[in-house]
Amino acid sequence: MKKIFIPIVVLAICLGVYTPAQAQTLDEVKKELASKMITQKAPEFSLKNLEGKTVKLSDLKGKVVVVDFWATWCGPCVQSFPGVKKTVDKYAKDKNVVFLFIATAEDPSGRTERLKRFNEKKKYGFNILIDDNDVAAQAFAVDGIPMKFIIDGKGDVRFASSGFNGSAEDTALELEAMVELTKSSK
Repeated sequence: MKKIFIPIVVLAICLGVYTPAQAQTLDEVKKELASKMITQKAPEFSLKNLEGKTVKLSDLKGKVVVVDFWATWCGPCVQSFPGVKKTVDKYAKDKNVVFLFIATAEDPSGRTERLKRFNEKKKYGFNILIDDNDVAAQAFAVDGIPMKFIIDGKGDVRFASSGFNGSAEDTALELEAMVELTKSSK
């Protein structure tokens, strides 16, 4: 049976009767997402990162800001990070794109050290901000994590995305498409 099946599949591919599933291109994903763009004023926040430096959203005007609400105990959050990391790396030299990882719903006991260990162990190098009392999450009306907001240079949320689709590659592609659409929006 195997001897017959493989040549039939190869022939079907050659004749165009069967096409294996192909990954979407960046342009296809951008086209799909363009209709999902929104324009909603982003709530201001001022949070400390793991080094104790205060990060204010208003200080990032003119830049595309990707805000990722997450927690160390959240399986889908952690599973999404390899794809997110690919996107962070892609824009590492682009001074007009900033990624902020807001740790929310974290047990305050030993939180800073736990977050530092997580970031170091995984070698992400993320700029992690601590959302004391979940103030930023409430301001953004986060109703589940992971949840990402892509904010344009004027301070408007252009995309809100929740959950994890199960694929690092798809996550990276979707996030890149949202960043590119936001960069090109006026």
